[in-house]
Amino acid sequence: MVRKDDRSKMGMLLRLRNYFTTGLLVLTPTFVTIWILVKTFRWFDNILGRWYTQLFEYLNLRRTHIPGLGAITLFVLIALIGFLARLYVGRKLFAIWEKAINNVPLINRIYLALRQLSDSFAKGGAIIFKRPVIIEYPRHGVFSIGFVTRDCGPAFCKLIGENVSSIFIPTTPNPTSGVIIFVPQKDMIALDMTVEDAMKLIISAGVVTPDIKLPDH
Repeated sequence: MVRKDDRSKMGMLLRLRNYFTTGLLVLTPTFVTIWILVKTFRWFDNILGRWYTQLFEYLNLRRTHIPGLGAITLFVLIALIGFLARLYVGRKLFAIWEKAINNVPLINRIYLALRQLSDSFAKGGAIIFKRPVIIEYPRHGVFSIGFVTRDCGPAFCKLIGENVSSIFIPTTPNPTSGVIIFVPQKDMIALDMTVEDAMKLIISAGVVTPDIKLPDH
C-alpha cells in the first residue's frame, strides 16, 4: 500500500517533469533559432574573416581575429557590387562577364539556372510560389500539397494540348528539395490559405495544420 508521503513525492516529481517538458518545448524554438543565426553569421564571417586572420598573423599583430569583421566586409562588398551593377559601366562589365560565362560548356547551364532563380527572387519572390494547391499525387486517390510556380505559356500549352501549370511539391521536413510536375489546371484544387501557412504544414509533417478551406463546387 502506497503511503501518503510517497504519493505526495510522486505527484511532485510528476509536476516537475511536466514543468520541465513544458519549459523545454517553449525554449527549444528560441534556442534553435539563435543557433541557426549564430551558425549562419559565423559562416558568412569566415568567408573573408580567415583572410583577415592570415593577414594579422603575417603582420604579427597581437589579436588575429575580430568577430564580425569578415561579415561586415562581405556586406559592404556585396552592396558595392550592387551599386556598380546599376551604373552604365557596371552593366557593361556585367554583360561582358555573362557573355564569357555563356561560352563555357556546362558552367553556362548552371549559371543560367541560378540566374533565373535569382531574378525571380529579385522581383519579389512571388514568382517562385504563386499559390498553394492540392493535386492527386503520386497516384489517383492520394493528395499532395504543391505550389504553383508558373502558369504555362501559350506555346507550352499548345504542345501539351491543354492549360497546365508547373507545380513544385516539396519534401518533408526539408522543403528545399522536391519534384516539379506539370498538372492540367482543371485537376488542381486551389487552397484558401497563404503560401506561408502551407509551408508550415509541410515542414511540420502535418502537425501544424491551419484551417484549410476548399472552394465550393
